[in-house]
Amino acid sequence: MKLFEMMVNHKINQIKPDELLALAAQYQVSLTQQEAVGITRLLAGQNINIFDPRQRQTVIGRIAGITGMNKAKQIENIFYQLTGSY
Repeated sequence: MKLFEMMVNHKINQIKPDELLALAAQYQVSLTQQEAVGITRLLAGQNINIFDPRQRQTVIGRIAGITGMNKAKQIENIFYQLTGSY
């Protein structure tokens, strides 16, 4: 399972705005280009482990500063789905 976690975390930490927009659309989360750019800048190179509940909550809080709490909660839901609800 460690390999799966490493792959998901790597993708989250390296995601590009267009990839994030496509992923958001897949999960019916409406993001603007500006929000996607802000989120990807926030995530870039941070080595965030979204499987760690504390790190995930910290990131969601920062994302809420970019998108607002409603969209941040929707993004948190995407994280849960990507992590298999760990």
